[in-house]
Amino acid sequence: MNTIIDAYEVNGKPIKDWTIKEHNEALDKLGARIYKPFHGVLVLGGGTKPYMIKVRKETKDGEKEMELVDALACYSAVPFGHRDPVITENVNKFIAQMATIPRSISHSYLGPWQVKLQEFTQMDMFLPKSSGTEANEAAIKAIRKWAKNYGGRDGKGIKGTPYIITAKNAFHGRGLGSTAMMDDPTTRKDLEPLMPGFEQVPFNDVEAMEAKFKEYDGEIAAVFIEPIQAEAGILIPDDNYLRDVQKLCKENNALFVLDEIQTGYCRTGYNFAWQLYDLEKPDLVTLGKAMGSGGLPVSCLCGKKEIMELFEPHGEGSTFGGFPLASFVGLLTIHELEKRDIIKMVRENGKYLKEKLEEVAKNYPEKVKEVRGIGMLIGVEIKPQYDGHKLSLNMIEHGVYAKETHDTNLRIAPPIVIEREGMDKIVSALDASLADL
Repeated sequence: MNTIIDAYEVNGKPIKDWTIKEHNEALDKLGARIYKPFHGVLVLGGGTKPYMIKVRKETKDGEKEMELVDALACYSAVPFGHRDPVITENVNKFIAQMATIPRSISHSYLGPWQVKLQEFTQMDMFLPKSSGTEANEAAIKAIRKWAKNYGGRDGKGIKGTPYIITAKNAFHGRGLGSTAMMDDPTTRKDLEPLMPGFEQVPFNDVEAMEAKFKEYDGEIAAVFIEPIQAEAGILIPDDNYLRDVQKLCKENNALFVLDEIQTGYCRTGYNFAWQLYDLEKPDLVTLGKAMGSGGLPVSCLCGKKEIMELFEPHGEGSTFGGFPLASFVGLLTIHELEKRDIIKMVRENGKYLKEKLEEVAKNYPEKVKEVRGIGMLIGVEIKPQYDGHKLSLNMIEHGVYAKETHDTNLRIAPPIVIEREGMDKIVSALDASLADL
């Protein structure tokens, strides 16, 4: 991957000649420390397969170029992998036509995209955004608007604070509203007072949810949860959990809202994870990540008409929400998911990968607690006396990029087009990495 910028001199030398050490020093000195990237590894571009990335890595003999299997897919944001010819060629052609225009004038892809979204999601109306956080922030607004107009047991509106119940250990993004929905102490540190009106209960605990509805009788506006907790370590609920929660919401005139930012777009072997559990259509669903095929940030709040029509001009907006390239890529993504029969592929390959990982885990009962997963979203939980970050580093040494979450959970969510060869590399890397742990 060579561009005109690679020869551009920064700090006295062309970017293409910077060492890994120089890149890391610049990040450590100038970048806000919101991530802890692996030092000693620099991504150069896509690899020879769509599920591979080309990297430069520090070794005892100096810097060396190699390829790694991408087993993270940018937290499920890269469904077709890197350098997919259909996505890259069409995006390049589109960018050559124009930059962007504001939403104050219509363009030729937004309407068709929303019609296709209605067919794909089964929802009624759509509010396009860019990041997943923005979609969730818009969902909070929609919930409050609905609660003030139609919430409460009598359906005449909640007069005081409308409460939203969320799950502990959830991840909903980085905005202040999203942060208020989560209980992670590091995320919330130094940000109080947070937005009021949020209550957390343990995930997959219907009795705790029932107790919260009784405690705030008539004041609950919505339950807002992930159908599968991905960031928490691929935590999968009991088969009846989401149905019971949805029933509670209906009985108490509260909205049932799902965050499908990581689980949507065929990641679980269904268009959306809520379809795994034989649910009625949710009231609101937030989407992101895979919507843009990894090429650009695209997200959306999807909902029922009686909720979404409460938005009005100037009360909400987004410079890049639904802009021409986003709408075009949004259409292209759905087109390719359907054309390639991705659902069938994910179900078959997800079953294969999970079974192979479980076989490896059986060889290390003293180290592995559990393997969990549905489709191409799998977590390997190691026992607490072992270090998940060390396991991630070991995986890189054995040719696979994966990343721990919550210290002891290794998340494995490769591009959903990964082939058996790539899956076998993940399996063998896990085997060797656990041996080294």
